[in-house]
Amino acid sequence: MEVFNVLRSILGGDSPPNKVQEIKTDGHGSLTVLMRDESMILYGPSPNSTDKKIVYEIVLHRPYTEQANIYGYSLYRAQTLEEAEEKFNLLFQRLPYFVGIVKEMYNVNGLQKICDALIENPSWSLTHLVAYFNLTQYLMHPKILENVDYPDHVTYMTPLQLAIKSNNIDMVKILLPLCKLEHLDINSNSIYHFAAETTKEMINLLAAKNTENLNHLNSDGYTPLHLACIKDKPDCVKALLLAGANVNITAKHNKSTTVSASTRANNAPRSILQNGTIMTEKGPQVNRSVPGSVADFLQTNQNKLCTGDMKYGGTPLHWSSSREVLSQLINRDCDVNALNFNQQTALHVMVNRERLDCVVCLLSHEAEINLKDKDGNTALHIAVERKNIPIVQALVVFGCDINMPNHDGKTPRHMVGKDANGTNDDMILYILHSVGAKRCPASNKNCPPGCSSTGTYNGIPPAQPETMDTRDHIQNVLQSTSKNRKESVMSALNSLKPKDEVNLVDITPEQKGASVMDALLSMFTGKIVSKVDAATSSGSKKSSPTTPSTSKAASMEEPIIIDDDGEVMEEEKPFYGRGRLLCLDGGGIRGLILVQLLLEIEKLSQTPINHMFDWIAGTSTGGILALGLGCGKTMMQCMCLYLRLKEIAFVGSRPYPSDPLEQVLKDNLGEFTVMSDIKHPKLMVTGVMADRKPVDLHLFRNYTCASEILGIVTPTSNRRVPPPPPDQQLLWRAARATGAAPSYFRAFGRFLDGGLIANNPTLDAITEIHEYNMALTSVGREKEVVPISVVVSLGTGLIPVTELKEIDVFRPDSIWDTAKLAYGISAIGNLLVDQATASDGRVVDRARAWCSMIGVPYFRFNPQMSVDVAMDEKSDAVLVNMLWEAKAYMYANRNKIMEMINILK
Repeated sequence: MEVFNVLRSILGGDSPPNKVQEIKTDGHGSLTVLMRDESMILYGPSPNSTDKKIVYEIVLHRPYTEQANIYGYSLYRAQTLEEAEEKFNLLFQRLPYFVGIVKEMYNVNGLQKICDALIENPSWSLTHLVAYFNLTQYLMHPKILENVDYPDHVTYMTPLQLAIKSNNIDMVKILLPLCKLEHLDINSNSIYHFAAETTKEMINLLAAKNTENLNHLNSDGYTPLHLACIKDKPDCVKALLLAGANVNITAKHNKSTTVSASTRANNAPRSILQNGTIMTEKGPQVNRSVPGSVADFLQTNQNKLCTGDMKYGGTPLHWSSSREVLSQLINRDCDVNALNFNQQTALHVMVNRERLDCVVCLLSHEAEINLKDKDGNTALHIAVERKNIPIVQALVVFGCDINMPNHDGKTPRHMVGKDANGTNDDMILYILHSVGAKRCPASNKNCPPGCSSTGTYNGIPPAQPETMDTRDHIQNVLQSTSKNRKESVMSALNSLKPKDEVNLVDITPEQKGASVMDALLSMFTGKIVSKVDAATSSGSKKSSPTTPSTSKAASMEEPIIIDDDGEVMEEEKPFYGRGRLLCLDGGGIRGLILVQLLLEIEKLSQTPINHMFDWIAGTSTGGILALGLGCGKTMMQCMCLYLRLKEIAFVGSRPYPSDPLEQVLKDNLGEFTVMSDIKHPKLMVTGVMADRKPVDLHLFRNYTCASEILGIVTPTSNRRVPPPPPDQQLLWRAARATGAAPSYFRAFGRFLDGGLIANNPTLDAITEIHEYNMALTSVGREKEVVPISVVVSLGTGLIPVTELKEIDVFRPDSIWDTAKLAYGISAIGNLLVDQATASDGRVVDRARAWCSMIGVPYFRFNPQMSVDVAMDEKSDAVLVNMLWEAKAYMYANRNKIMEMINILK
């Protein structure tokens, strides 16, 4: 049909009815004049015409003052009178006046443009036409100026909005001071909605004048930023962001489905910016700054956003390509759970782009991990589809739902369930299987072997590292005997008859070099002697006055409490805990393993870690984690903190600057929070006082230590300046002291990393608790004594066994011997450091044997690592693999964990 129309026009066929043509008007005298207005006339057919083809024609005559007034312009031809009258009424009120003012458009081309504009937009005024054609020189004409700020009655669009939409920037510059900038059209579009589809220069011009409706939602549910994304205008997107556009405003389709640049997950209240105030479903909230504004960031980082992704909507998080950009944007309140037009979060996008560092960054800022896109795919589905092993591991360790199906009913395991094919599918299948991914139900008949309910294929595991010789048999014997050991010991003690005479030891003179434990044992011995004397004396006699606690107990009766009804009530006794001890090893960034182990324990127990233990002891990274737990941090918050911390603290070369680490500790533990602010659980964090020789172990506590209970001043505590008491000891300073690992960070005053003495603090914690209980007993506070009931020790990973070839140090006889000597010295140095900070092996054996002897259940969890991960490791691939190994280890030992949980709860 189009080809036919073209041929017809070439051959002189009929013209379109709206084509403006120059004609001679002398032949129109015989036609009937149906309507007239000045020089515009609507002609009808002659009454005597026999032509069957009736045509109604609108003609614009030239003024009689012109010499060529015999010519005119045929503006429109119609077959019906109704159509002709409609077009005449549309044109006569504006076209003659307009061409009378803008004479240069009084020609065929000009009239054609005017007629087309008016036919398409019949409600436009003369000012609209001037703005549309960018005729700036006629804007101050009285006829034009009188309607400069009036919208048309159909679309409510003002001339200013029209000029912006037409990208007539010169016209906009003149109209800006003459018009109201806050006006909205019938679809609630602001000036920025129209500018979003033009150029960055237009947006910058408007932003310099007024930004009132920069974040306004139109009737379609879009802000100007959303429209710029839809129209694939990256320069306009950047300009809007620089102007302060809020990236966190929800956009909605007409179907009321949240689909675009930002929405909060998990039923969080939706926020919209109105006049600088955050409006939520719960009411207005005044924020310290415009939320979601990234203008300051884009001032110097405009080239760090991927413009190709902007057409899919979202926030700058979706368009980022590096961890640094993501971190800065999140710190400027970009919503990590915002959705783009495909209902994908930034996490979906980064997984699809296979940017592991960006994935870890988003997860470490607590991005929601199980949100689905429009196809029902979670981030894990996309990672499995991309066959990216590290990203799959990262999502797994952060707790994604590994059994969630998409809209096609496919689980991640189903997507990689085929037989071994030598690709990453085999490893991904094993990763999912090792943490409990379920097979498809029996009703699914066409499942591959890896997910079929009757299949046995579980993927291909990685190569296993060489490990230390295990002592499982001995460990099982110790664990089984520890359950009844305590009862047998107590039974044997009760069967002993009291001696008639006890030899007392005089401990009155101060013994130089004696420890707190020495004093405790001495005082406790005197206490026992007094009790034995009281027991062997006549029942009618009172206790000796030389035993204050006994005489006090004998002289005081138990208080009687009577309620309002006159009934006797039992006194409510304070709860002093159940003696459950958690010990956390040191290990730098490998503290992530501690977090992963605790996450799995929390998951199985459905109980926060703080509620499961009465004592928590930690060294170095374990000490920092213990303080975080004491401050109420969740385990997931701790994992996120570790992953952010490595990017902040491990910068440059060793020893790393301490200021970034200290700032993070202040931000997360509180700059002025002290140890005594933590009431439960009791914390002990190790540190080494290195301002003396030999060095001494110091425990940062949130409770009164044994020596203070006894009022004993020992040589350790009165030398130089004593460490601050719990009510003065700042948390962040204790964390900085326990983490002052030599060569990694500078010493913190007189303190070095506690791992130099107690990298596995189990025995030190047991000793501390025993001393604490003995001190309470010695001062008559036996009711507060709670013996240890269970010990849980968590490690930071078993390193694989490797061969040491050169360990001899000798006088070299040749150049080859010199090389061997160098290697030997290095190996011996590493060996000494390893042994000084040993947290496994015989250290664990001693703790296990000690607990078995006193009848206390002992649980040790420490996963085998495939590689020796450095304490300052920053590689995301290495760390997520380490965390996956820890998660798989805990899943394999879930029966043992449940046994422990049954004792703890």
